[in-house]
Amino acid sequence: MQSSVTVCLLLLVFPVNAHVVENFEMCMEYFYKGHVPEWTPNDHVHICQMFNNRYHFATLYDTTNRIPVYSAYVVEDGKSSDHRWMVEPQLVKQEFEEANMMTENSLIYKHRTLDPKDIGTRQATDDDYNKRPDGYSRGHLNPNSHHAGDASKATMTLTNIVPQKQSLNEKKWKDHEDTLKGWAKDNKENVYVLVGAIPSKGNWIKRDNQPGVNIPDYMWVAHCYYNKTSQSYESGGATAKNVENKIYKCTLSQLQAFLQQHNQVAAGQLFHNDCYVEQAAGASAAAENPCDI
Repeated sequence: MQSSVTVCLLLLVFPVNAHVVENFEMCMEYFYKGHVPEWTPNDHVHICQMFNNRYHFATLYDTTNRIPVYSAYVVEDGKSSDHRWMVEPQLVKQEFEEANMMTENSLIYKHRTLDPKDIGTRQATDDDYNKRPDGYSRGHLNPNSHHAGDASKATMTLTNIVPQKQSLNEKKWKDHEDTLKGWAKDNKENVYVLVGAIPSKGNWIKRDNQPGVNIPDYMWVAHCYYNKTSQSYESGGATAKNVENKIYKCTLSQLQAFLQQHNQVAAGQLFHNDCYVEQAAGASAAAENPCDI
């Protein structure tokens, strides 16, 4: 009993800042069998996305390009909920105690001496996306339509979106998101998803004529789940150029080859044991790879 009381007192005195974290240990349930894909460290931070004091998904975030590398989550069924756009307090200052995502106004209100310009030093802001080029939208990686209640609201963080071509976001990409949700609804099994973006070399939402938020060249998505009907594991991937309304479907190994070629940072498997699905031979050959667009 005494040790439990001591732990509680320590938590009160030393708040646990578990939002921006050293690794994904606190939100491993969003990775299939706890397997986290290997990515070469750069200006990437690990975020266990917390809203209303609960974790809802995980994001690897690129603070230089101010877009996510990927988000990892489990598809849910239910009615989605909207929320005002939020930011990550600990990307503003690590010493901030807030582990929950917050709106920019709430963060400024709580920290009266905070310069609002400091919010966007390592992440995108609402003002950035208000200045996005015509024809681009706020493209969720982890879509709010794949969740309900607080989990859906948690997707409304600016660390979970990229500038995405609006026609792609509203048509073919949404169709693929609906397919993933359908599998989860029909199969009543967890559908694990990794979804990410590959930054461009020079296409930006500008801030005072300086690079602000990168507009990615490509979108990609991978899935893994157990199909009760066929009693087998199923997996796959898809990519899209962020300039057209079209997606390209492929195997996991083909997607991994695509990421290694275009991103030059992905290594190894995206899911534990390649989701127990035998991969196509020769998938790394660009000429035979439908993901290599």
